[in-house]
Amino acid sequence: MGVEPDRFDYYLRLSYINIMSNNTALTPTGHLQISKLYENGEEEIVFDDHNIITSGMGVGFSHLFAASGGTQITDYQILNFLIGSAGNFNDYGASTYQLQAPITAEARWGADTTLFLETLYTIENGSPLGGPHPFARIRFSNIHKVTDTSVRYTLVLDRATLNNTALSEIGLFMRNPRGQTPVIPILVAYRPFTEITKTSDFSLIFRWTLQF
Repeated sequence: MGVEPDRFDYYLRLSYINIMSNNTALTPTGHLQISKLYENGEEEIVFDDHNIITSGMGVGFSHLFAASGGTQITDYQILNFLIGSAGNFNDYGASTYQLQAPITAEARWGADTTLFLETLYTIENGSPLGGPHPFARIRFSNIHKVTDTSVRYTLVLDRATLNNTALSEIGLFMRNPRGQTPVIPILVAYRPFTEITKTSDFSLIFRWTLQF
């Protein structure tokens, strides 16, 4: 069962309260598992490794704790993801603020995709200039509380999505930490992965767990 919006707000607030009351440093970590799910129900794990938490997470939390950015809890939720085709294992780290080659044409996602797409600019290298890109929205039903301090995001590219596209990088985005209108997300977690050519033979499932 996914976390409903009001319950998710509660879990997020509780995590922040625990962090602040315990006076501990915020050092989030993450893990990404990618699977191919075939029509017959067979599932094949094709990638399983840690991910990078980028400096954008710190930017978002600094706005939250200083009350200097968004005024709604949804501004600090991770509610969007972006995928790309030029992941480089030799060129990424905590300072990464953008995907190497994000999918920039909505038509490439597929006319029959079940994903909700929205075109947004992004905060890149400190400035709201990146994009615009078609971002996929993460449904609340695909966000799960794993422990008191960890959340799993399940991102699904179904059999009608991004077919005949070579994919090799993905990023999670905090919704709108600066509280801008229109919303401008920031990259908070990133991972290049071994290239996968998406086809209609399978859905591609990303299970991304963040530990706060």
